[in-house]
Amino acid sequence: MTGALILNEARNVQGDLGASVSVIYSAESVAPRATSRPAAILPLLVILFIVSYGILTMLVFEQGQTIESQRTLIREMLKDSTQLAALKDKLARDDGKRLQNKASAQADQKGADAGNPAAGAKGSDKETKRPGKSAHATKEVPGKPAADLEDVRRFTGVI
Repeated sequence: MTGALILNEARNVQGDLGASVSVIYSAESVAPRATSRPAAILPLLVILFIVSYGILTMLVFEQGQTIESQRTLIREMLKDSTQLAALKDKLARDDGKRLQNKASAQADQKGADAGNPAAGAKGSDKETKRPGKSAHATKEVPGKPAADLEDVRRFTGVI
């Protein structure tokens, strides 16, 4: 507003005296501050970008380590699974052999009892009591121990 007042006064003066007009701006001008401000922010932005790229590099490095450790754990789990399957297979074969040996021992015992009439009547008595049972015993599955029901090392909650 002060510049406009000076200009009006200067027009009046020019009309009367023929003098030249000079316009003076006050110290309220924003232009000098605006040119120095971006130059002051530039080093701060450079430092910020360097720090952010450093953090990004650390993140990529940590992700690589995490992926590698997971790969190692998966390989160990595969080895454990293979060993467990081999152990189960061995136990199943041992149980099958034991049942065959038991059945052959019972057949040998029945053959020996067939020569003795008193023992034969006793053996046939047992078979008549349980006609629905087969000659082979059923395999019982052992129950899981309480410690195996919940693994406390693993978090099972849903995110």
